[in-house]
Amino acid sequence: MRECFVSFSSASEVMAFVSIATKQFFPIHVEQGNLITSATSIMSIFSMGLNRPLRVLVGDTGEGAALFLAQVQPYLVA
Repeated sequence: MRECFVSFSSASEVMAFVSIATKQFFPIHVEQGNLITSATSIMSIFSMGLNRPLRVLVGDTGEGAALFLAQVQPYLVA
């Protein structure tokens, strides 16, 4: 399992992130506080708000995870 944090500044960024997550063959979850949802659920991610970073848990540790993280790099929080 790999972990990172993402932040979005617009609805189109959330939509792009969900589109990337939907194409993966391993589970990806997004957390904010005690809320946990699938990274493929656009409405759930919107309900978490765009005003703070969200924790992302990637259910793969190999090449798939590295490729996913490279694709979502614009949204990663350092």
